[in-house]
Amino acid sequence: MKPFFIKSSYFMQISIIALAYYVAGKLSFSISNENHIVTIVIFASEGISLAMTLIYGKRIWLAVFIGQFLLAYSSTSLSTTIGIATINSLEVILAHELFYYFKLNRKLSTLKDVLGLIALITFILQPFSSIFGNMILFFTSVITMDELFNSLFSWWFGNTMGQILVTPMILLMYTHFKLEELTELISVILFFIVISYFFQVTIAIHNLSLLLSITLPLILYLSSHRGLHYATLATTIIASTSVYFTHLGIGSFVQGDFINNIINLNFYFLSQTLLVLIVGTLFSEKREYANQLEKLVEKEVEKNREKELLMMQQSRLAQMGQVLNMIAHQWRQPLNNLLLTIEVFLHKYRKKELNNELVEQFEKDSYLQIKQMSGTVDDFRDFFQPRREKSIFLVNDIIEHLLLIMQPIFSASNITLYFNEENEVYSKGYPNELAQALINILYNSKDALLEHNNHERVVTIELEEREEHAFLTIQDNAGGIPIEIIDKIFDPYFSTKLKEEGTGLGLYMSKIIIENHMGGEILVHNHQNGAIFTIILPLSKEG
Repeated sequence: MKPFFIKSSYFMQISIIALAYYVAGKLSFSISNENHIVTIVIFASEGISLAMTLIYGKRIWLAVFIGQFLLAYSSTSLSTTIGIATINSLEVILAHELFYYFKLNRKLSTLKDVLGLIALITFILQPFSSIFGNMILFFTSVITMDELFNSLFSWWFGNTMGQILVTPMILLMYTHFKLEELTELISVILFFIVISYFFQVTIAIHNLSLLLSITLPLILYLSSHRGLHYATLATTIIASTSVYFTHLGIGSFVQGDFINNIINLNFYFLSQTLLVLIVGTLFSEKREYANQLEKLVEKEVEKNREKELLMMQQSRLAQMGQVLNMIAHQWRQPLNNLLLTIEVFLHKYRKKELNNELVEQFEKDSYLQIKQMSGTVDDFRDFFQPRREKSIFLVNDIIEHLLLIMQPIFSASNITLYFNEENEVYSKGYPNELAQALINILYNSKDALLEHNNHERVVTIELEEREEHAFLTIQDNAGGIPIEIIDKIFDPYFSTKLKEEGTGLGLYMSKIIIENHMGGEILVHNHQNGAIFTIILPLSKEG
């Protein structure tokens, strides 16, 4: 929560911080029966000065000096007042230097920052302030030797409590609070005022453990759901209302003598504040870690998606060459027929034997061959046209159509294709993508068969239903896949071919299509004579 004077002049900042220091000090001393320099109660002024120093820098030492001077001037001598104000001013300068020397972050986003701030307050800042401040009080005769120990403890304890309670709350509100949360913030303040009044005044619970067991879970719940800045605010509200109730002589901390009441009060705040800061910071770290992990996962997913798209593009370029090869094989016969028709026509023309009947026959034969070639292009275009939406399709038709267009290539390599089907099998997905996956597998079998120089080259495709799945197997007799690489054949860019002969993406893309796009599974294993690829697809009702 950024104070309204963040952009104000230096003089305005100093004036407002000095006033806040003075008012907070007056409120702290108002419930104390000691002098107006040392108190065992929460000395909130110290928490304000430390927070302002970490936010605005060492330059606000003047505000601390003025605030402490005004606070002590009415109750002690001028020399004592100046000495105490000087010590408190030096304390905030020391705090600023050490805080950033130890590389702590004022956002208190990690446990290191919180524990570092608490240790700095407890073991350096307040021992420094307490020792040198009480030396001034002793040498100016404000306290006696008999009072020195109690004064040292009271100064250290009250100031430590003030900084541990107030400083984290101000720092966290400064860095996390947004103006649009104002209504929610007021609701939290009112809720914990009511809670404090009910349990400390109405019911008047005097057992500290019981009181902690009621308020602490509420604050930790607030920390886990709304953030540590709300939790520290709630802790400060409970502390402020408890101090006020004690000042009025009502509530949970008015039994026994005054000193014991104040010690119990401070112990209640201290234990609650430390637990909230430590546990709340762990909550925050966990949330931050989860957010970072989520962002990292999203980033990696995006990178993998881009990588997959690139691989898909490379695979499609490679497959385009395969398609062109299939078209060439499909065109070879009609092209030969067309060439023969033209040669016959030219031969008749040269011999001047052309007549209307021959011209008509030439036109008819040429048209049939060209129509067949055009139909081949249309078949390939329709068959490999990508579809954006899933559809229910007959798997048998996909395989039969695929074999029809691939038969010439396999026949040219003396490879026989068999298709065994038990009945009609329907599935839901992208039929053209399934065809592309099958082409990759069939080409893989063709290349393996050509490498092994088998006398009888056979690829057998079988399709059957098993329970709720369609099982599609492609089996060859090429000798099988070497055991040392069978687990790698679906990896991207893995290929047993030379670089100029293969991209290593065909089987990888088949796996992506079957598993990611079709919701199926693809497996491979060796049998006695070769390899068997098994594609498992979910069954669907007839469309």
